[in-house]
Amino acid sequence: MINENTQSEETFLSLRHLVKVYPNGEKAVYDFNLEIAKNEFIVIVGPSGCGKSTTLRMVAGLEDITDGNIYLGDELLNYKPCKDRHMAIVFQSYALYPQMNVYQNIAFPLVINSYSAPVVNQTLLSCAQVNELIECIGVEKVAKAFAEVTEKKPKFGEFTDDLAALLDIEYCSAKLLVKLYNSLDRESKRAIAEKADEILSAWKVKIAEAEQAEKVKLKAENVKLNENFHVLNEDGTEKSVMRKLTRYEIKTRVYETADKLDLTPYLDKLPKELSGGQMQRVALGRAIIKNVPIFLMDEPLSNLDAKLRLTMRSEIVKLHNRINATTIYVTHDQIEAMTMATRIVVMSRGFVQQIGSPEEIYNHPVNVFVAKFIGSPSMNMFEMDYDRQKNAFSYDGFDIPAEKGFKVKYETFYETKCREFEEINENFDETSREKILKILSVLGEHKQKAASAKKRNFIMRTIDFFKKLFEKKEKKEVDVWLKERTIAKEKLEELKSCIENGHKVLIGIRPERLEVEKAEEGKKYDNCYVIEPTLTELLGGEYNVHFEFCGRNMVGKLDAKYKLNSGDKIAVRFSAEDLYIFDPITGDVIK
Repeated sequence: MINENTQSEETFLSLRHLVKVYPNGEKAVYDFNLEIAKNEFIVIVGPSGCGKSTTLRMVAGLEDITDGNIYLGDELLNYKPCKDRHMAIVFQSYALYPQMNVYQNIAFPLVINSYSAPVVNQTLLSCAQVNELIECIGVEKVAKAFAEVTEKKPKFGEFTDDLAALLDIEYCSAKLLVKLYNSLDRESKRAIAEKADEILSAWKVKIAEAEQAEKVKLKAENVKLNENFHVLNEDGTEKSVMRKLTRYEIKTRVYETADKLDLTPYLDKLPKELSGGQMQRVALGRAIIKNVPIFLMDEPLSNLDAKLRLTMRSEIVKLHNRINATTIYVTHDQIEAMTMATRIVVMSRGFVQQIGSPEEIYNHPVNVFVAKFIGSPSMNMFEMDYDRQKNAFSYDGFDIPAEKGFKVKYETFYETKCREFEEINENFDETSREKILKILSVLGEHKQKAASAKKRNFIMRTIDFFKKLFEKKEKKEVDVWLKERTIAKEKLEELKSCIENGHKVLIGIRPERLEVEKAEEGKKYDNCYVIEPTLTELLGGEYNVHFEFCGRNMVGKLDAKYKLNSGDKIAVRFSAEDLYIFDPITGDVIK
């Protein structure tokens, strides 16, 4: 359990005991807990309807939280509107404005919002910047910059904007520089090389006069500035104001964002003129430009083709690393989760099944659901009898030896589980009920009520509605709990039987861990399962070889240099070190 009053010093975003219950009583998310460090890339993965998008929407503020808290540092976000949460979200649909071009779509968040900014004395700032610039590069290079901006196609659309971008100065400084340059007569502009010193001295005098006049004005008004020319309050803190960004500030940030995403050539195009990948990058750009610390992405690549999805996966990770963002990414694609995440959160039917690094999730799954969901092709699963005397798994005369020490693990596991279920049955409450529901979600036994209700005709649904309307609330609750209580008792009896008698266990093995070789005719194979494949899939450098074992379809991998023809057989060897042993009653791994 997480202590509500403490959190790790490294925690940046904290999701504590999040619960979501919809008005119809459907519980979409159960007790979601996650501590996220700064700059982490968190991927929430699971099948459709598992609650991953609902969780993301609660974090974003698009969905009300039924119970639990969300903290950004020490700040509680539960009741803050979306716009005040310092987050940006990218949706599954691009959600671009069709009537706006790429520039306008990216700029839109900056155009509609106001931002806190220091109050700057632009006169003194521009005088200081221009004074430093002309001393550093000289009048001749300033004239060359003017000529360069005049000759080239304007990047920002206006001369002053482009001059500010070229010389890396503020817009107000560029305006002052334009004023000084335009004060020169034609003869001075033509002979600027010969008159450079004279022009420089004249400009310095004008700048000094402007500075002096502004300082006198500020003194009379009793206004104080810091070294950055920011206006100070009476207590010495910087004075700030909520204001819209200037046109130049917006342009600068749009072009910086477009450069990061390689969108600069498309800024004047409409969304309908772009490819799927380009539209996805525009949607990303609209999120990035907000310059927020947290990015939320809800299956942003699901509408792209396979090749483009592969490219965009790497681009999103590169972008995440480049801007040092903290990202929460939702997907149903376990390959995306494995290749992109710092940590993965695996969900099923509202429950968090496991949280860990891609390596931990792949190599050490905690239950059957995680083991089967993560990995492509999926982990092979089959049932075998466990013989404690032999310490081996057997099926129809074929034995696989268990690793040394497994017998102790087996007995300890079932003794622990029996104690857990005895406690659940003795003190059955809402928490106990949710434990049973989680076990059912792991085993895939929990059925959604909504699906069956939809199949009924209108009359039957109307009758059911009035029946439920007149039922007592207490009786309804008892009926719901009775189902889970019965399951808990049945599970306890099954677990006790496992200690006293032998029983079947679920065994899993990754396709790449199966030792598969082409069987040669007449050669004897010891401790191998020799069979004819049911299907072979050539993937270029290797085969996916399908075969029957223990009544289940299995998949192994074989190097493509061993060509398989119709009628060929394969020899399959199992290593005890590569097996995952699961309890079929709870779905948990036996360890």
